[in-house]
Amino acid sequence: MLSILFEPSSIKGVQVKNRFVRSATLEGMATADGRPTQSLKELYFRLAEAEVGLIVTSAALVDGDAYKKRRYVEGRAYDLAMDEDRYVEDWKELIDGVHARGAKIAMQIVHTGRQENPKIRGSSPIAPSAVPVTNKEVVPRAMTVPEIEEMVERFAQSCRRVMEAGFDAVQLHGGHGYLISNFISPYTNVRTDKYGGSTENRARFITEIATRGRDLVGEDYPLMIKMNCDDFIEGGLVKEEAVGVAEIITDAGIDCIEVTGGTVSDSQLRIAVPGINKEEKEAYFQPYAQALKRQGSVPVILVGGLRTPSVIEKMLEDGVCDFVSLSRPLIREPELVRRWKQGSLEKAECISCNKCGLYMFDRPLRCYAEEPLEDA
Repeated sequence: MLSILFEPSSIKGVQVKNRFVRSATLEGMATADGRPTQSLKELYFRLAEAEVGLIVTSAALVDGDAYKKRRYVEGRAYDLAMDEDRYVEDWKELIDGVHARGAKIAMQIVHTGRQENPKIRGSSPIAPSAVPVTNKEVVPRAMTVPEIEEMVERFAQSCRRVMEAGFDAVQLHGGHGYLISNFISPYTNVRTDKYGGSTENRARFITEIATRGRDLVGEDYPLMIKMNCDDFIEGGLVKEEAVGVAEIITDAGIDCIEVTGGTVSDSQLRIAVPGINKEEKEAYFQPYAQALKRQGSVPVILVGGLRTPSVIEKMLEDGVCDFVSLSRPLIREPELVRRWKQGSLEKAECISCNKCGLYMFDRPLRCYAEEPLEDA
């Protein structure tokens, strides 16, 4: 039983020992200038020892100039950065340690786009279009074409740094209302130039990153993306068009898609759905993963409310996805995958209370399920 969960599979030639991915999760364990800490190293080593096949880091910033103030706010959980060559050497010991423990590791890279706090940034956030951010009453500034071209280069150079650091793959953060997802969403992208309008034009930002990134990392290095397949906003991206986006970007060189949905500003509870207490509530992004698998040729990673081994096994056996991705369950139970492998098949202990997410931007990552709710 459960043998498929522990069968190896690959992403563009990178062999992963099983089907379990640790989904990118903000740990708040970076230094104030965006470097990995000892605590972060210990966390990744623990996940690797506990049989997680592929670890994806929290998102590292690609635009250090704009985010410098954000990094140095006292008392907050800091972001990783990969916007300068000086960060490359910082990761080698950590990556070697993960590999020695039998796991692979990828770095996720991001620009937060229209959802950046202008008080921290020191100016209006940037986005493809000046569409107001609902919950912050912020109006972002529409990027010029030269700014878009510069941002493509920033993402591509960060891909190069990720490869040079020794990571097994790079993952673009194309979800949750951050900059890449701002471009593909018809709600946040109302441009009338070559970066707006048609599905192909709104996907252009990703295809240019993939094309330029491929120039820098070569043909064999995996370029992955975590991509919104539904914004859960009226007028936003929906499943049918997301399939079209996926076809365009995989043709351009994206090698693997992790399916996600929702935005931090407008539909946050659709990103990490609370109250997953029944099997029928699990795998809530299943229809989107299934649609991508039917239309595409690259591996698909399913995340979202996975708690029960038999449910996960069915997703893989039915061909819904190629890998499964866990976040909240591994916060509460870092040894979960090893427990299942050893035959203790009770569902994950995570109760989907989402307290970990509530505190995520203010303090280092851990499970708060047994503690009273506090002001974050």
